[in-house]
Amino acid sequence: MVQPVLAEVAQRAREQGVSADALMIAEGFITESAFYQKLADHLGASVARGDEPLAADLDWRNALASGMAQLADGGFLLAPRAQAIAVLLQNVSPHAQGKHLVIAPPTRFGSMVRAACAGEMAAAAADELAQKHPDLSARSGIHARQKYALGGVGALIALGLVDGGAVWMMACALFGLAMLVGVVLRLACTLLGTLSFLSASRVLTDAQLPTYSVLVALYREAAIVPQLVAALRALDYPAAKCEIVFLVEVDDEETQAALAVQDMPPNFTIITVPEGFPRTKPRALNFGLLAACGECLVIFDAEDKPEPDQLRKAAARFADGSARLACLQAALCIENYRDSWLTRLFALDYAAQFDVFLRGLAVLGLPAPLGGTSNHFRTRILREIGGWDAWNVTEDADLGLRLARAGYHTGALESVTWEEAPPTLRDWLPQRRRWMKGWMQTFVTHTRRPIKLWRDLGLAHGVHVLALLASNTLGPLVGVWCTVFVLYAGIAGDLLAAQDSLLHEIANACWLGLASLGLLSIVLPTLVAMQRRKLWSCAIFLVLRPLHWLLMSAACLAALVELNRNPFHWAKTRHGLAHGGLSTDRDPDPP
Repeated sequence: MVQPVLAEVAQRAREQGVSADALMIAEGFITESAFYQKLADHLGASVARGDEPLAADLDWRNALASGMAQLADGGFLLAPRAQAIAVLLQNVSPHAQGKHLVIAPPTRFGSMVRAACAGEMAAAAADELAQKHPDLSARSGIHARQKYALGGVGALIALGLVDGGAVWMMACALFGLAMLVGVVLRLACTLLGTLSFLSASRVLTDAQLPTYSVLVALYREAAIVPQLVAALRALDYPAAKCEIVFLVEVDDEETQAALAVQDMPPNFTIITVPEGFPRTKPRALNFGLLAACGECLVIFDAEDKPEPDQLRKAAARFADGSARLACLQAALCIENYRDSWLTRLFALDYAAQFDVFLRGLAVLGLPAPLGGTSNHFRTRILREIGGWDAWNVTEDADLGLRLARAGYHTGALESVTWEEAPPTLRDWLPQRRRWMKGWMQTFVTHTRRPIKLWRDLGLAHGVHVLALLASNTLGPLVGVWCTVFVLYAGIAGDLLAAQDSLLHEIANACWLGLASLGLLSIVLPTLVAMQRRKLWSCAIFLVLRPLHWLLMSAACLAALVELNRNPFHWAKTRHGLAHGGLSTDRDPDPP
């Protein structure tokens, strides 16, 4: 019976392009503990208990990469895989040097290294980017010259309000120009996103697929763990090539307990993130990145339900794409959109953003703000640019811009991840406040050295990034009220009435045109998105859009206050609140 099983294992290992030991463990032919116990017995070595002290000067990066660490007593702790096992068997005589070797299953080895170097690894996860590139991290805050610039803008506006003449016209013109660039860009992306269709990539065989790391950062998510595990188990990818890592904060005992009782495959791993500051999702993701083994990497959120073939599609796109293609963003769609008017508008916003706008940006090759989940990366490039900024609470948008500044591209992936939207204002407002605060942090970070920003991106991309940052910060904060004022003045007839000068008449015409274009840039992609996602049942709720904009403005004002008082606080979004169930008219395969 043994020989046929071994022959089957060898054949399947060849088909998947993996080592026999990796396949046997991943597919349950033998447990990891039993395999390494047998290996240790053959070598006359002991198996690590997990409490053996490691050398005080341990290089944890090298240890995690090589699977070898020195013990405090001078011996060696080994967690060999694949070819390293063959090398070990060829070079170590059974029972000859057993007292110098301790064999550890890779999962236990990683836990031992992380426990021994928890402080150093936690510091790297939080501060590595800020230390190496302080100008690209939100930790540095607003610089003095930026404060002077903001003071100058404030003085200009105040003077304009008092003077009411040329100074005010100049301030309005500059603001209007910034908004116009953003509006025109959004309309162009809408047109291109409407006309563009993502081409299907070739289908890779299992042997051609790269290894993949799936990172899921969890905090106080015990209630949703069963749903999450089920969604990740459904992923169609060779288990021997895919590690799924849950990153759980050390003090989150409820989520740890919920994960512990789940029946999870061998390639599912739980990593405890040590205490540290800031307590943010990007810090946890950075901690996972330090230990990730995959050539490609994707992040998912606790409530996500990705399409089963999403990893295969991303792997094929990376294989067909250029070496500068660093990231692929899958479409995020709201599953519980029937729950409330907020979830319906949330669904429309997501559909417009991911099914229309981001596609247009991809066609133009412009920098794209990433979504907070379903970002697929080439792991090497992600490490090269420093991972996520642990101090930015909208780390996804910042990362997309840093990739662009480093010369890399982001593409749109033809795959869907279903998400849950906050159904009540109680949960919607804190989430939106955090997003707005993160956009402000991103604006401050990437405008510290504007000349370098232009050099990194070039003229066209630089204009796009500045317009994107301005529209996502000033838009909700000021643009909403300007639009309301202009529309009111237009309805009242003030904009069309005779003015005391030709300059004022031109200005009024420009503001009316800008407000109309701005409204079109919001309505048009929404209509396209409704068609693509079959969300026409949400159309009647568009009458509540003005209220939604006012709430956005309120969240933005609250974010501005919090940015000053508590800039790195992460407002946790509660999940597992959906009660509307799955939509019966959703379109799982958009064009």
